Amino acid sequence: MYKPAPIRNIDEQLKRTTGIMGFILLLTLPGLIMNPGDSLILGFIVGGIFGIISCILLVRRMNMLIELMKQTDINQQKAKAFMRAGFYPRMALIVGIIALAGQVDFLSIYGVGAGLLVPTVITVVDANIALYRYYTARDAVDKI
Repeated sequence: MYKPAPIRNIDEQLKRTTGIMGFILLLTLPGLIMNPGDSLILGFIVGGIFGIISCILLVRRMNMLIELMKQTDINQQKAKAFMRAGFYPRMALIVGIIALAGQVDFLSIYGVGAGLLVPTVITVVDANIALYRYYTARDAVDKI
């Protein structure tokens, strides 16, 4: 009996990623309170916020593509072009915040870079854990 692998709805995955990232950012606040001038922690917080903003923009673009596909007959080339048009503003956002961090003293480029990458890592790890749980539960039932 074959069932497709459980892939979460993109909005649900964004909600989970945002919640986990919010918790991580909340855990970094005591470090910022104890050492208010730490550019690494402040950079991580700013990078994390902009990482979540980038994820939100990606999810909005994907949902718009789904709506566009429902309303019109769109081919693969047009869909790629539509997603590519959403890639460049997100990349400009990322490059802009890293350039800003390079110009100001109170933000660390390394902290901003780490904060920008953490939402992606959270999404990948969370999705893989869901798949692992699904397949281990399925294998346990199949062995009975």
